[in-house]
Amino acid sequence: MVDAQVFDYANGRYLVAALPLADWDVRVDWNPEDEGTMLRDVLAGDPSVAVATNAGIFTEQLIPGGLLVSDGDELVPLNLNDGGGNFHLMPNGVFVLYGAVGGGGASAAVVNSVDYDPAGVEFATQSGPALLLDGEVHPEFNEGSTNLAFRSGVGVSPDGTIVYLAMSLSLTNFYDFATLFRDELGVDDALYLDGDISDLWVQMAEPGPFSGPYAGVITATPRGQ
Repeated sequence: MVDAQVFDYANGRYLVAALPLADWDVRVDWNPEDEGTMLRDVLAGDPSVAVATNAGIFTEQLIPGGLLVSDGDELVPLNLNDGGGNFHLMPNGVFVLYGAVGGGGASAAVVNSVDYDPAGVEFATQSGPALLLDGEVHPEFNEGSTNLAFRSGVGVSPDGTIVYLAMSLSLTNFYDFATLFRDELGVDDALYLDGDISDLWVQMAEPGPFSGPYAGVITATPRGQ
């Protein structure tokens, strides 16, 4: 059973799924041949999936905006280019999984993109901005900001053994979303995935018709299935 809770925090509501890697196989997948991925198709393809969400910001051509690694294969390279929009609000970051499927000793991390090391990486997705790095809120975020949107993100426990996927259920700003991970979940490193187009599906309901298309998805299935 997925540990999914709704948090009331800073005048907002957030759905959070906690995924201990001892119990869950967490993956990042993207098929370059697909013209976008719908969450309902992910579930139809693998009924054992218990959690699914979009993996990060992507282009109008439905190509991940930055690094995407799946099953150890780098499908899209790291993107450190300057540009506009949330992805390029530096520092951005990479969500990384090591030993994530099938065996013991799985771990995860969120790292500054400029510090990314591909050694041993099994799955990864790059997005931006970074919400937290080493417990510090992104320097461009302002408490009380009126830049409000629905937002999704991923964080990792300090020991790297628990992945937290979060989706705001009400409009939120970046500062409140970042401090949700730090102050409510005890996370030091977290990454913004995307905004209003995002969805976080947890067993409880069927994904809606607008849950996609995405370029890349993060999924979790019970270990051993």
